[in-house]
Amino acid sequence: MLLFLLIINIAGTAAFAVSGALLAAKKKMDWVGFVFIGNVTGIGGGTLRDVILDVPVFWLVDWYYVVICSVSAVITYFATQQISRKSNALLWADAVGMALFSVLGAEKALRLGAEIPVAVIMGVFSACLGGIVRDVILNDVPVVFQKEIYITASLCGAIAYCVCFNLLDIIGIYAIGIGCVTAFTVRAIAIVTKLSMPAHKGLQ
Repeated sequence: MLLFLLIINIAGTAAFAVSGALLAAKKKMDWVGFVFIGNVTGIGGGTLRDVILDVPVFWLVDWYYVVICSVSAVITYFATQQISRKSNALLWADAVGMALFSVLGAEKALRLGAEIPVAVIMGVFSACLGGIVRDVILNDVPVVFQKEIYITASLCGAIAYCVCFNLLDIIGIYAIGIGCVTAFTVRAIAIVTKLSMPAHKGLQ
């Protein structure tokens, strides 16, 4: 189980770092900018989650997460030469990271003794806050503040995991898998069909 969680953590961190680096490519930043934005995106959400939960920040204990973000960003720096500006690579990398961290954040909160509502919120924070910080730094409107189905997908994944693990007593690995697949599927449907949440009409 611990090895599985480690693999999922590394995969989620790398996916988010790549999504950050792809946005840096759109902004035509240099490789240092790629590394910085990759790290902000890859470890940002988990950092704020750990601060809120009052536990040691994960990458200060396991420094290799910074290396994973940096290497992913540098690889993306060179790989983007082959990626079209019109491609949805950024959306898909972000979707993978969101799905994994939605569940990992909830799993960590439950492991620390949090109740299900708190665990769900921690899952959403882990998945979304890094991207928000990234977009603010790059002067973009964060995707979670647009009509995109993003927070909703994260919420679905975190809830699915908590229900499966805590209420249905499904084995941890399977519960994590169900949560990740749920979040990714909801986000994937939104990307493919361009489905979005209805926007408020504003004040009259």
